[in-house]
Amino acid sequence: MAERTEGYVPSHDIKQFDFTKDLEFGHQGEEIVLQFLSDLSQGSFEVKYDRYRNGRIFVEYEQNPRNTGWKPSGIQVTQAKWWVYLFSPNAFVIIEVRRLKRYLKHNVTQLRQLVAAEHSDNPAKGFLIYPEQVKELMSVSTYD
Repeated sequence: MAERTEGYVPSHDIKQFDFTKDLEFGHQGEEIVLQFLSDLSQGSFEVKYDRYRNGRIFVEYEQNPRNTGWKPSGIQVTQAKWWVYLFSPNAFVIIEVRRLKRYLKHNVTQLRQLVAAEHSDNPAKGFLIYPEQVKELMSVSTYD
């Protein structure tokens, strides 16, 4: 029996090569990207930028403009299909809004909620998603 290497995860092994299945999977990926590009050309996206470059994502869900009372905003009211988050000028993630909403709904009790710009004339409430949580958001099939 082979010795187990520290950190080895059997589920990460590359399965038996099957050209037909791999080609079909590749075509599915191309279709997803083509649909995304079509949506992009129609303006169905929202862009947020990490001004502080800390690797965390802030997802706004309410704001209190000029202290007139908290109102739904951000992820609650967006009409966009895609949510783009820039970590720096040349690095960003693109997440389907429905996926992001599913992630927030499943993790609402674990996510840190905070008020941004609390003492400004337009404070916002939102969820803070940390780098290790971004990986989960992007890869776990629960949010598909």
